[in-house]
Amino acid sequence: MKRKRRRRFLVDPSSVACDQDKNERFVARKCGHYLERFLERYPVINDESAIMLHWILGPDIEKVAEYLAEQARDSGADAFEDEDDDYSFSWRYDDYEYADKIMGFVRKLPPKRHPGLVRFIMKVLRQRVSGLKSRAKSDVEKNMAATKHMFKLTDLEAEYCLFHFIMTAWKAPRDFFDCALECKSFAGRRYVKAILKMTTRGFNDILNGTLAKIGLIVSDSGFELNISDDFLDLFQGPSSKAISTRFFSRMTAKSIPLERHMVDREEIDHVLDLLKERPKGSTHILLYGPQGTGKTTFAHGIAQRLGLPGYEIIRGDEKNAGSKRRAAIVACLIMTNMGQGSFILVDEADNLLNTQWAWFFQGETQDKGWLNQLLETPGARMIWIVNRICRIEDSVLRRFAFSIHFKPFNRRQRTLLWGSILSQNRAKRLLAVPQIEELASQYKVSAGAIDLAVKKAKETGHTQKEGFHKAVTLALDSHRVLLNGGDKPRGKDRIEKNYSLEGINVEGDLYAMIGQLEKFDQYLRHSESKEVMNMNLLFYGPPGAGKSELARYIGERLDREVICKRMSDLQSKWVGESEQNIRDTFEQAEAEDAILIIDEADSLLFSRDRAQRSWEISFTNEFLTRMERFKGVLICTTNRLKDLDEASMRRFNHKIGFNYLKPEGNVIFYQKLLSPIIDAPVDEGVKNTLMGIVDLSPGDFKVVRDRFSFYPRKELSHQVLVQALKEESELKVIHKGRKHIGF
Repeated sequence: MKRKRRRRFLVDPSSVACDQDKNERFVARKCGHYLERFLERYPVINDESAIMLHWILGPDIEKVAEYLAEQARDSGADAFEDEDDDYSFSWRYDDYEYADKIMGFVRKLPPKRHPGLVRFIMKVLRQRVSGLKSRAKSDVEKNMAATKHMFKLTDLEAEYCLFHFIMTAWKAPRDFFDCALECKSFAGRRYVKAILKMTTRGFNDILNGTLAKIGLIVSDSGFELNISDDFLDLFQGPSSKAISTRFFSRMTAKSIPLERHMVDREEIDHVLDLLKERPKGSTHILLYGPQGTGKTTFAHGIAQRLGLPGYEIIRGDEKNAGSKRRAAIVACLIMTNMGQGSFILVDEADNLLNTQWAWFFQGETQDKGWLNQLLETPGARMIWIVNRICRIEDSVLRRFAFSIHFKPFNRRQRTLLWGSILSQNRAKRLLAVPQIEELASQYKVSAGAIDLAVKKAKETGHTQKEGFHKAVTLALDSHRVLLNGGDKPRGKDRIEKNYSLEGINVEGDLYAMIGQLEKFDQYLRHSESKEVMNMNLLFYGPPGAGKSELARYIGERLDREVICKRMSDLQSKWVGESEQNIRDTFEQAEAEDAILIIDEADSLLFSRDRAQRSWEISFTNEFLTRMERFKGVLICTTNRLKDLDEASMRRFNHKIGFNYLKPEGNVIFYQKLLSPIIDAPVDEGVKNTLMGIVDLSPGDFKVVRDRFSFYPRKELSHQVLVQALKEESELKVIHKGRKHIGF
């Protein structure tokens, strides 16, 4: 009979538990609790649980091995006996050979001994957990406590988050709880309830509670629950202060005075009255309007005037994910709205408030219930900023105590704004009135951008007019490029410097029409009547006849900015978006006191009798409706008068027909556009030749000028330029299918 030998189990001294840091010891302790609860409900030792046991117990796994050896001897069979003389091996955290050996022993153990083995393992687990306790808290514990406080989580919600974090961040727990037990899936929920000692009702409360509302825990289409990637780092930061800065920041920068904004004094005072005291209910203010109209600087000015601690919700990544911002608002309210309370600003809140068609346009579903509940949170004082309100539902809009529409500044308002900001910074003497007017015309930027450019120009030591003007211009140019994604914005589509009405061929009294426009312009500027009155003009005729150029000339004549749109600017592939683009365009023109030019209007006002798609009819209907409600000057141009919808014709106050130039008009435009690029004077022979060319338009002269303008002046001759004009005329004759009369 063989002599039985006791087996030696060697521990690698470099891998003992004392080498673990505080986070590892804490996680091992928590996993010990988790495994013990699991074994209480499911008392089975298998390959996966053995590996998990190995990871938690560390060198204490030797106690389990010795217990198994003792059980084998007591059962009358050596479970460890084999032909190899060397049965010793060492334990290491990163080597699961020991776990494999343990399972080999377990399989040889009689089934009746398994319950006793499980009880012994649970005893060793409790001893191990007790030995891992530490007086000093780990970073994971601290940040879990901070997260719990930030979002007012229940004990169970906090424990569930911690379990998910451990299961995600550490390999051994992930292999067991996620891969083996599938605790993130629907099928593994029974294990989660056992591990965290929760009821089915408690688990459902978690799924429908704060975690889901703020987007900290999300469910995919496969019913798998996960902690959002945005929040995984919450449990890794060094302090609660560092965590809070991921969500909101204190507003410290000084803002330009509220009086510098184009907002009525009564409205400013009303907003201040609404926000000065902490309300019993909640007070929410909505600022809306296009970018660059001063909404953000106005909100900062409100915070500065109130003297309250103000906080701005971090805007997040490029997608500005709503889930992360919802969590940020909740955290900010909980952490800052104590005592006298705080003031909270949510900038770029479109994806939070625009709940209508949220998935269709933004790719994420918004929680309207959460939003409505938030808007009724007692003690909350908040300003929300959006660019559009068209997709905000009425149930959300009615919860705002007050709202202000920030319209784009027109040229006159920007000129006044420049004067006000220059005076405030004591720099008005450094810019002449024409320079201010030019800057107001050229740069459509916010009050904040103007104020910063002026301040920095002074700080750089430019106290002379020329240097100051250059510094301001450089700053604003840089600002425009930055806002345009790093690309230099295209220059304004300006009228020709030497443009005049002389030479163009139109039907009707053009000067009388312009005189009427000037009277209408004065009425709009000085009348306080809110009655809708518009001047709609239709310019029709062949391409290049001067329709668009005359429209721009009228803008210069009336000292109004011009907004020019084409079909490609307004049409969208999304349902309803084209109609919204039309509304936005008319509202922008009216807000900026601009002349609205619709080029190629036949593509927008096409006959509804020939419409083949429903959107074509709704598109035209929307445009006609906006024409009637527009308070301003609208100019539509078309090359195809016959294609226009009949109902649109009666809506135009003036219909001006453009024709090809008359013989004398050819000479006038030649002298305007082509003579300046050549040295030789225009003689009578050239004039006579020009007067014999038919079907020329002002656009033809521009085409030829652009074709030759970069040539050295001495290399050009009248013969070359006149021949180019003849070629343009010939192409039109061929295109029309006509023949020249004569020899």
